Amino acid sequence: MESIVPRFLVDGDTTSYLVLSVSIPGIIYLCYRWALPKPIPGIPYNKDAVKSIFGDATSMVEYTSKTQEMYAWMVEQNIKLQSPVVQVFVRPLSNPWIVVSDFRESYDCLVRRTKDFDKSVWFKDVAGGVMPESHIFMRTTPRFKQHRRLIQDIMSPVFLNNVAAMHIHNVCQDVIHVWEQKARLASGHAFSVIKDVHYAALDAIWALIFGDDSANSTTKAQLDLFLTMEKIALPGNSNSPVELPRADSPLTVQSVMTLTQSIEASLKSPMPALAHWMYRQTSAMKRAFKIKEEFIKREVNDAERRFDTKTDVQCAVDNFLRREAVAAEKEGRQRNFHSRDIYDEILGLLIAAHDTTSTSILWALKFMADHQDVQKKLRKALHTAHSNAVSEKRLPTYQEILNSPVHYRDAVVEEIFRCSLTEAAVTRTSIRDTEILGHFVPKDTEVFFMCNGPSIFSAAFPIDDAVRSTSSQEGKDQACHWDPTKMAVFDPERWLIEENGQIIFDHSAGPLLIFSLGERGCYGRKMAYVEMKIFLTLLIWSFDFQACPEELSGYGAVDKLVHAPQQCYINPIPLSRP
Repeated sequence: MESIVPRFLVDGDTTSYLVLSVSIPGIIYLCYRWALPKPIPGIPYNKDAVKSIFGDATSMVEYTSKTQEMYAWMVEQNIKLQSPVVQVFVRPLSNPWIVVSDFRESYDCLVRRTKDFDKSVWFKDVAGGVMPESHIFMRTTPRFKQHRRLIQDIMSPVFLNNVAAMHIHNVCQDVIHVWEQKARLASGHAFSVIKDVHYAALDAIWALIFGDDSANSTTKAQLDLFLTMEKIALPGNSNSPVELPRADSPLTVQSVMTLTQSIEASLKSPMPALAHWMYRQTSAMKRAFKIKEEFIKREVNDAERRFDTKTDVQCAVDNFLRREAVAAEKEGRQRNFHSRDIYDEILGLLIAAHDTTSTSILWALKFMADHQDVQKKLRKALHTAHSNAVSEKRLPTYQEILNSPVHYRDAVVEEIFRCSLTEAAVTRTSIRDTEILGHFVPKDTEVFFMCNGPSIFSAAFPIDDAVRSTSSQEGKDQACHWDPTKMAVFDPERWLIEENGQIIFDHSAGPLLIFSLGERGCYGRKMAYVEMKIFLTLLIWSFDFQACPEELSGYGAVDKLVHAPQQCYINPIPLSRP
């Protein structure tokens, strides 16, 4: 057998051996130098970050392990470097991310400069493995617009006010009954509502997508469980919360939760696309995908039968199928109700809508409990606006909630969205070489427009207008005029202005970025407002939310794709109908 030992070693060629021994470390050193972060010229960065192949990742991991807030770390770099534009190196062997903390510049890039920036590649790497054909991951192409046409009816006033609102209202009433039972069992102790709200938001979006089906309602199952319970063991300390059991969720619901949670796993990885691919190979994910496919197929089949019998639209899937039929006839092809496009749009709506909305509702509960003056003023405004419901000792209907102007309620909703930071950053990818505030930004750079920093929660950085784009200079009147020392405070009054002697809500009174902006802004924004108005109205109408002990009411967050609270305990006092 031929020896595998190098011939120069067998022959005792010391010179070659020395050359090899010297060159290997040299090659390793050169590879190391090549792998070091490469800054974009002119954009501020942490000097120590370019001395390690891990860049800023070590600092970010250390910060997030303590606070669970990745996006807070990002905006801290703007503050640390005292610049509205910085670059960070958090993905080894990758281009730096650019972090922008200036609302006016963010507005300009997202609304007016769509030829420079488009949907983020990083966002698709993180979440695209779950529903790759959903429009939310697509670049702004004709195919994207085709998908938007497929689902556009569900954000129309007709669907939102006549279909979606009804389902949301029904689910919120179920939540009220659940919390009445929990308050009875808890006997004055606080209890966690994170899962209650999370699953209720899923129930609401489930119902408006597929129609009412109590078999898949986790909130109804929870209510049925509590109705069978007479009492529970209570902690001796009156400030200690109670732990209440949860009913089992249907397999279909569990599958959606598994798919949603998989996104968080990829978010934490330096290579999210690879991490999610590996996660999809697990038996749990394969089972979740299979269950998801089967139930969507069943629901589409049911909708197809309604379509064939010309039944009125009852849910979002009905609208999807009608849109597909119209498109097929226009394009001269066979209709395909079971396409990957339709299935992924259904799942995309199911996942995206419930996760962000539930997070906003949780923050709303914390703000209301900790700001008793706002809660009382809001309740009074609601009673005044819905005087018929007061006199009849009932809850307002969804039609009354959506059709009655309540300016203070709208201001509270806007401030909840602003302060909850459901989306703490809007991500885009530069699709050509461009500039941000005079700094060169190469093509294919990930840009994070922050929703949680200077110009939104504190004074904006001083910026010379000369470095802004022409379109940004033309929009200089959009600058915020709030008191910068109070921008971080929860205060709905900031959204109210006086007009013709009346105090009215003004959605343009200040900066709000969590729904993004422009053509690629959050598609579900209108639905989020409908859901928040209904939930907030009915919950404030039904309960007096008391402040919880400090250890149960912190504002720490679990920073996933949404800025979710780590804990949310409430101590509600059920109110009799006024």
